[in-house]
Amino acid sequence: MATATATAEVASARTSRWTYLLAYLAAVIVAEILIAIPGPPNGEGRPFQPIGLAMHILLVFTLMFASVFLQTKDTPLASLLVAVSLGSLVRVFSLAVPRFNFIATPETDPLNTIPWLALVSVPLLVSVAAVAYVQGLRPRDLGLVIRRWNEVPLQLAVAMTGIPLGLLEFAILRPPKWIPQETIVALLGGGLVIFLATGLSEELIFRGILLKRAVEALNDRDGLLYVTLIFASLHIFFLNGLDLVFVFAVGLFYGFVVLQTKNLWGVILSHSLGNVILYLVAPFH
Repeated sequence: MATATATAEVASARTSRWTYLLAYLAAVIVAEILIAIPGPPNGEGRPFQPIGLAMHILLVFTLMFASVFLQTKDTPLASLLVAVSLGSLVRVFSLAVPRFNFIATPETDPLNTIPWLALVSVPLLVSVAAVAYVQGLRPRDLGLVIRRWNEVPLQLAVAMTGIPLGLLEFAILRPPKWIPQETIVALLGGGLVIFLATGLSEELIFRGILLKRAVEALNDRDGLLYVTLIFASLHIFFLNGLDLVFVFAVGLFYGFVVLQTKNLWGVILSHSLGNVILYLVAPFH
């Protein structure tokens, strides 16, 4: 009887958790669709973007409030909701940080992206550090520590997957270049910014903090699936169905690697290298 009661309580808790988590996922998808909807020709670029941004800001505050309310009732869910809020913060910072005219081109010119990303990386990394500190997550907990030297070859192999992944996504999206010339200085500078703003920041958020908390609150399979769905939904902006499938598959791959190896460096470097190929190298060839 006691075992049956305990099983029923666990099942009830998981159902309650999914109610919160699916509601957040649905809200993110709606917000991202609003952000992505293009305006009429010769009109406003994305007219519903402010509404989508406002939704993400509201989601951050709602998740924080809910986590406080649930702290004593369901600690794993409360911790997960705080982690989930980082997903919305990625979009909030990407839209709220202005694209200044760093070089003699319009603000929306892709050549202004690298300086803008450098600014975005600062609040992102501060947010990640703050959540990790509040939740008592050490570098080892986030997979940032190489425990044995025999792990290095595998992590390097994972890192190198960024090259084919970057080339494949370039074939899908064909984005404009982010640097004016393919010089060593431009590649190194742009690569460092991409590493901080996408590889390090995003992997710490999605495959570091968020995946860890999702697995604790759900299980390995469901946690990985949920985190990957959030990760993929934040790419609706590109309005490319094939890219959504690609990003979802990459997210599953990265998450699987982290769950198996307990190390984040391979996917951090793969993500960074993939974006370097995508935006700094492939557009010139």
